[in-house]
Amino acid sequence: MRIVYLERLSEFAKRHADARKSLATWQDVTEKATWKNKQDVLDDFPKAKMLKYNRARFEIKHNTYRLIVFISYDSETVVVRFIGTHNEYDKIDPETI
Repeated sequence: MRIVYLERLSEFAKRHADARKSLATWQDVTEKATWKNKQDVLDDFPKAKMLKYNRARFEIKHNTYRLIVFISYDSETVVVRFIGTHNEYDKIDPETI
């Protein structure tokens, strides 16, 4: 999969050093993946939550942070829509961000 807006993750990792390892693992697994449907995502990330409108929520650093992405299965693209703390996550609508 190709990740769009990867710089958002890099910027977040600079501010939250404790998330670096988890983000690097997520990036590595995602870039090597060829997801064709929601189940493929869950096979790689069993704790992910599949949301409406081809979005997925991932737990980063044992659910300290949350990552929301939009997945285009046809174009094999993952678009980073949000990365933040639980407090920040509570202020957004994960299905429309």
